[in-house]
Amino acid sequence: MPAQKGVLPDNLYLNLLVDGREFPYATTITMKHEVNSARTIHCQFTGRGGLEACRLGAKVELSWHKNSPSSALFDDARSFVGIIKTISPGENSSAFMAFDYVTHLAESQFTYYKAEDYIGEDLYFAAARACDYKGIDVTRLTSGSGIFITKDMNLFGWKTRKEFIDACFNEMKLLVDDGQHPRNTILQWYYGIRKDNIMDFFLPDPKMEAAFEYLTVSESDNNVASGGLVSQIDTSQMINTITVASKTDETLYAQLEDGPSIDKHGVASYFLQYDSINEAELYNIGYEVLNNYNKPSIYYNITTQNTDDISLGDLIKVEIPSVHAALYSSSEDILTLIGYEMSISETVSTRLKIGEKPLTISQMIDILKKPTDR
Repeated sequence: MPAQKGVLPDNLYLNLLVDGREFPYATTITMKHEVNSARTIHCQFTGRGGLEACRLGAKVELSWHKNSPSSALFDDARSFVGIIKTISPGENSSAFMAFDYVTHLAESQFTYYKAEDYIGEDLYFAAARACDYKGIDVTRLTSGSGIFITKDMNLFGWKTRKEFIDACFNEMKLLVDDGQHPRNTILQWYYGIRKDNIMDFFLPDPKMEAAFEYLTVSESDNNVASGGLVSQIDTSQMINTITVASKTDETLYAQLEDGPSIDKHGVASYFLQYDSINEAELYNIGYEVLNNYNKPSIYYNITTQNTDDISLGDLIKVEIPSVHAALYSSSEDILTLIGYEMSISETVSTRLKIGEKPLTISQMIDILKKPTDR
C-alpha cells in the first residue's frame, strides 16, 4: 500500500508524513481511539529507508480523503497529529506506534491540586485549563458544563494533568428532565482529540427524542462485515423489583416491581438503604432506580467495510432485529460511538465500539440528590 498519497480501495487517498517528510513505506495502518484516551496509529512498513526515517519522538501527520488524489483537496476533518513512542524493527517488516498529544497529559509532571483554587469553578473550564499543555489547542473549549466543583469531589491532591482531567470528567454527568428526554436522563461528558492537536469536549445525546444518527448499521444495508457483529447483553445491573428502606427507621420502606420486565427477563431484585424518613421520598428513589435499570444493557462491537469518516461521540443507529428480538419491541437503537479501530491495507475495515456503560446506582442516586449542581 503506497501510503504517501496512495490510492486505496474505494478511492480513499492517504497522506502520511514523518517529521514533515513523505513516508511511502507503509503497508498497513491501524488507527485506534476511545473516549478519554489518546488516539493511536500503528504503522507497519518495509524497507531500510522506512527505519531510517523513524525516530522516537518524531512528529507523525496523517490525513485521508475520498475521490480526489490532490493533496490540496484533502478533507482533514479527522486528521491525526502525534509523536512516535515505540519502534519495532524487523527483518522483513517493521512498525512504529504513534500517540496523539493526550499522551503529554498522561506523562506530565505531577501537580498538587488544591481545593481552595477550584471550588466553585465549572468542571469544564478546570479541565480545559489542564489541557492547555505541550501544543494542545484548547481554543474550542468555551461552552462550559454548568456543573461546579465542590469540596467533596475527588479532584484534589497530587495528580498528573490527565488524572485531574479524568477526575473532572468523572463528575461531569448532566441531569436532564425537559420533556425531550426520558425522565431524569443523565448524560455523560467525554473528551478527546478528534482532529490534529485540537482538544474537544463533547456531550453525546442519544436519548433525545429528536436525536439523529450519523451512521446506520444494518443487516439489510449489508454494511456489517461477515462475522463482524459481536453483541453483549448485560444483566448485571438490571433491576425490576426493589425495596428501599430507611437507614434510620427500619419500619419505613417502599417496594416496587416492574411486571413487564419481570415477565420478559425474570426477577432481578435489589435492596437499597436510603437516608430519609420520608416515605414518599423512599418511593420516588425506588421509582427512579426501577425506571433506569429495568432493561439489560447492550453493547456492540461491529466491523464495517469502507467506514472511514467517523469520530468519537457520533450517534449510530443499530438495526439488528435478530439481537433486539430478545430485548425490546423496537428493532433499532441510537447509541453513542465510544471507540473504534480502523485498519487500512488492501481493504478498509473499521470496528465500531458502540454503547455507553450505565452509571452505578450510587452514582445515579448521588446526582438525583444534588440536581442544582448539575
